[in-house]
Amino acid sequence: MINERSEQVFNISELDQELQKFILRMDTNLTIKSTISYIMLLDFRSQHINELLKNESVTSKQFDHELKDKIRTQQVHIKNVNDSLKTKETFGQKVADGIAKFGGSWTFIIIFILVLAAWITLNTFPLFFGPFDKFPYILLNLALSCLAAIQAPIILMSQNRQTERDRVEADNDYEVNIKSEVEIHLLHEKIDYLMDLKWQHLIELQQLQIELLQELTRQNQMILQKDKSNT
Repeated sequence: MINERSEQVFNISELDQELQKFILRMDTNLTIKSTISYIMLLDFRSQHINELLKNESVTSKQFDHELKDKIRTQQVHIKNVNDSLKTKETFGQKVADGIAKFGGSWTFIIIFILVLAAWITLNTFPLFFGPFDKFPYILLNLALSCLAAIQAPIILMSQNRQTERDRVEADNDYEVNIKSEVEIHLLHEKIDYLMDLKWQHLIELQQLQIELLQELTRQNQMILQKDKSNT
């Protein structure tokens, strides 16, 4: 079967159009109506696929360059939220954050409880001096009301800072998601390119290599048979 195939001739007009153009370009003596042998066809196919692979290598490098260029040119700027907010902090905002942080800690709660206990004790039992704020502790109530009145807007200022931080983080997350989506889309394009073209050419090259090996095997068998007949 291999022997019969090697003796076949093929019309150039019956071959693939790209292969036709390649053969006519490589051998100007041939025309579209010419015929070639199976060995010649294998040789032309091998050269054609090698040329395609070289072109694909150049195209792949260009594709990689375009991919990197698209990623760089995307107007996506990832930033450090902490650095961005620190550059905008005023002295009042820093003080508000510090007071809010201290007011929401166990240290403040323990100190507050100790002060209340000491105040009530000193104004209930005359230990060292006479009570200056007897029951119902009107001065203490006034001090607590003033503390609450001052503490509330300070906490609101700190919450506004947290709201601004959340907004900056949301914007940053959005930009990160956009950048990731662009990179994934470009990677999908590259994978599709590899699946559609490069792998197909590699399969064709492997098939051609198998045919060439078969032909070489046939020729070796013929040489061995001739040697045996001569001996």
